Amino acid sequence: MENALYVGLSRQMALRRMLDVTANNVANMNTTAFRAERPVFDDFVSRVRNGDPTAFVVDRATYTDTREGTLAMTGNPLDVAIRGDAWFQVETPDGPRFTRDGRLGRAPDGRLVTVDGHSVLDAAGAPIELPDDVGPVSIGADGSISYEVPGADGGGQAVVIGQLGLFTLPGAQGLPRDPGGLVRPPPGSAPQAAERATLVQGALEGSNVQPIQEMVRLVELTRAYGESNRLVESENERQRNAINKLGGPAS
Repeated sequence: MENALYVGLSRQMALRRMLDVTANNVANMNTTAFRAERPVFDDFVSRVRNGDPTAFVVDRATYTDTREGTLAMTGNPLDVAIRGDAWFQVETPDGPRFTRDGRLGRAPDGRLVTVDGHSVLDAAGAPIELPDDVGPVSIGADGSISYEVPGADGGGQAVVIGQLGLFTLPGAQGLPRDPGGLVRPPPGSAPQAAERATLVQGALEGSNVQPIQEMVRLVELTRAYGESNRLVESENERQRNAINKLGGPAS
């Protein structure tokens, strides 16, 4: 019956979706703070009168692997890694977005920006500016940004410029994604100030993709897709032959 062909096609679609997601993970294995995605599938059971039920594969959703990536020390004072459940807030042409990519820099106008040029915001949602007449800045574990002014006694005094805003987002496994590693809160929800997250200056969070596991999964999915494709072609050929025989001249 046609059910066999439909079941095979539903499996092909599911495998193709898994291939796309896995290939994207592999492509981003070296992307700063990238978090891998995982597809979720389910069975849809169709009950046919006077026949056995038929199960189809249904693509339900894609969720995000929230495990943290490994820490890599860079020595760059404007590289910052987040430890814990938190995100930086940045201003984009499409409105506020969130990222864990801590490759920060100073724009010509003094704004603290991401590698893509988006303004990094403080806890109140305002841009952070770095004066051009100060030396290297220090970024504390709480996000405070400061520089040192020499004192009259030969010591130094820390002057705080601002503080990086750190936010938690509800539904971390299902955050809508935008290009450039940016995410948005789910509709109807609002970010909250992160209380337990900390920052590490001079370091970056790596991708949480496990390269070997993803490559093995990619090979297995490619083989499974090829087998499923051959089964669909075989079933299609069987139905074509049956139609030709039934529609042929009577013997």
